[in-house]
Order: sequence, then structure tokens, then C-alpha cells
Amino acid sequence: MADHDPHPFNCPDCAAAPGQLHEGGCDHAHCPDTGRPRAVCEHDGACASRWSGDFVGAAECREWDWWLIEDPELGLVPCPAGTKDAIEDFNRLLTHARWDADLQRYVRTDLTTI
Repeated sequence: MADHDPHPFNCPDCAAAPGQLHEGGCDHAHCPDTGRPRAVCEHDGACASRWSGDFVGAAECREWDWWLIEDPELGLVPCPAGTKDAIEDFNRLLTHARWDADLQRYVRTDLTTI
């Protein structure tokens, strides 16, 4: 699928290794209760989260084949899995899925969306 390497990597902001807690102020830390970026969650950024080795929601986008490609005339547009230079479609994730705190992942809300 696309050019994404799904192997775990350290957090690009705070360098936390997979399984480690993010540092305070990390832009990639998320709230484990809401799934939102920790900096804007209802807990005023006081929640602790661990870096999984991938961006929150990226695995779900890959699982559901939700991809985007930048078209010079149209901007970001959905595309099929395997398209060169495609990236995960986080816009679709946020409109057709919700965060499940128990599962610590997004779940689809519209199963008819392709």
C-alpha cells in the first residue's frame, strides 16, 4: 500500500520510543480518553499517553483503505490503496469514525463509506 512504511518508529516530536510515554508538550501525544491531541483535550493536556510507533489513526486508515493524493488542480483527493505518494486520509477518519477509549483506536461509524 502506498509508500508508507508501517514499521514502528520513534515519535517525530519528542523521540519517545514505541511503548514510552510522550514528553510534556509533544505535538503527537494524544489523549487516551478522547483520541484528540493532548494539547486540546478536555484534560488541559494533563493526560498521559504512550507512543505506539505510528500516528494515531494511521493504522485504521490503512485497514480501511482510506488514502489521499495531492492533485495539482483539485488539492487532496481520495485515491485507491497502492497509489504512488498516497498518504492516510485522516480527514475521512475524523468524519467517518470515532475514538473508542476502551479499544484505544478509531472505530467506523459509517460502514457504508468506501
